[in-house]
Amino acid sequence: MNKFQVFIDENKDILNDFAKKYIEKTDMPELLKKSISYSLVNDGKKIRPLSFLYLLKYYGEDFAEYFDVALAIELVHTYSLVHDDLPEMDNDDYRWGKLTNHKVFGQDVAVLTGDAMLTLAFEVLSNSNIKPDLKVKLISQFANYSGAMGMIAGQIYDIKQKEYEVNADYLRRMHSLKTGKLIELPLDFACQIAGKVEELSDINSFGKELGIAYQIKDDILDYYGDFENIGKLPSDEDMITYLSFYGIEQCEELLEKHTTSAIEIARKLKNCELEDFSNYLLKRNK
Repeated sequence: MNKFQVFIDENKDILNDFAKKYIEKTDMPELLKKSISYSLVNDGKKIRPLSFLYLLKYYGEDFAEYFDVALAIELVHTYSLVHDDLPEMDNDDYRWGKLTNHKVFGQDVAVLTGDAMLTLAFEVLSNSNIKPDLKVKLISQFANYSGAMGMIAGQIYDIKQKEYEVNADYLRRMHSLKTGKLIELPLDFACQIAGKVEELSDINSFGKELGIAYQIKDDILDYYGDFENIGKLPSDEDMITYLSFYGIEQCEELLEKHTTSAIEIARKLKNCELEDFSNYLLKRNK
């Protein structure tokens, strides 16, 4: 069985339980706790925080000591999805097989829930047990990757794509930022925390290739996948995706190409765990 799949099976519930308990112990309004937990504790893949812990384990670190950092990563990812699902963005009714946050709690609470998760993520990371100098560096990188020069920049390119001529370069840049940055970041964090700076350049290249492959696979599943597996309905068909731009045959070729590139980097590093991670993303059905 795929090693990353085994790691997910062993640790996803632990991460969900850690997140739930962390939110419960905070001094925030009960409605906010309920709303955050509704979106944060779910049956989603948890690929970003678990890939962080998975690589730490490979490097010989006690990954159980870093569930707080994993939570910070997942808080940012989940906030972005809560906001993405709003009527002003993607206008989605379902996420993880259940109603989206704003359908349950209202748009006003959903906006504040996303805001709360974003700011809480930085608090969690700031309180983590990481050496101060490295922590400051990671916080800065966290802001860069998730903010106006990273994920949010990609979201701007996405929601305003009708105002531009979308070509292959535009599509790649958009998704390298919107999706790729939060695929790269957990691996980058693990590499730095483990002190493997000599591998950082290759780890970043690996993350970039895998980020593109991840988005292509997502676009394919969004159209061809079934609700039972992916837990949401197809997105706005008017928006340009890899699938609508290239078609299914070329998408499959690009998916194979970028996954193969990632695997070649993993083999260069003699890291079979990263190779398993790549293969898991290639073959996933949700």
